[in-house]
Formats: sequence, structure tokens, C-alpha cells
Amino acid sequence: MSKKQLTHLGIGLVFLLLQVVLFRHLTVFHAQPDLVLIFLVWYMSRQNRTAALLMAALLGFFQDFLLDLWGLHMFTKTLLVYISHRFIPKTRAITLSIGPVGLTVLLAAFLQNLIFLGLNMFIQNYSAELLFWNHLIGSSLYSAVIASVIYLFRNKS
Repeated sequence: MSKKQLTHLGIGLVFLLLQVVLFRHLTVFHAQPDLVLIFLVWYMSRQNRTAALLMAALLGFFQDFLLDLWGLHMFTKTLLVYISHRFIPKTRAITLSIGPVGLTVLLAAFLQNLIFLGLNMFIQNYSAELLFWNHLIGSSLYSAVIASVIYLFRNKS
């Protein structure tokens, strides 16, 4: 494993810890952003599909470990990367405006939450219909807003 890959894994773990320690408690109408998803969208724009799949599997595994949801995040995030990697813009020379960034994360979060909630329907964790829509729409929008704010305050280098 190269130094660059270890650095990216460390950044992903920082995002995961921020998700579990801080943002899990900053809910808006029971919706919470997914910082790991935001990191994975950024990572998909920088790396090839294999590296992104491995990063999604590792971070999903650690997220399942910390939240006691064995296999759900790992499967969901890996499937999301597998499906959406080719649709994420890969050019670094063009600086995107905030609209495409927010829309990209919104669509990725919507797809990820749809997969996650679809899996949960089989195991009956989210049986209430209101909670399903609240998580699907609310968490997707919240993740897109947080990603847009991070994009606004990023380092331009």
C-alpha cells in the first residue's frame, strides 16, 4: 500500500469518525448526512474503480463495526461505487460550480439510501413508512448540503 493510499484511508477514517461522533447527533427532522458517502464521491472522482471499490468496502466495514449494522453499509457503499463510478466527473482541470457538486452528491446519496432502505425492508429495521421517506429524502438532501458547504470551503490547491 502506497503512502498516498494510506493518506486517503486516513482521511476516510477521519470522515467516518466525524460521522459517528458528531454528525450522527446533528439531525434535522431525524435526517443525518453521510460524510463517508461524501468522501467516497470525492474519492471516486480521483481514483479508478478498483481502488474506489476497496475504499468503499473498507469504510463500509468500519462503519458497520462502529454502528453495529453488520454488512449493510459495506454492501450499500460498495454497490453504490460499482454502479455510479462511471458517472462521477473525473477531470481535475475544470473547477465545478456548487450546483453540479450538490446534485452529484444528492443523486449518489439518494441511490445509496434507496439501496440501504431496500435492504432494511427485508430485515424489518425500518418498517414505518414515514421513517423510510424521511431517511430517503431528508438524509439525501442533508448530505448534499453538507457536501456543498465542504466544497465551498475547500482548499483550491
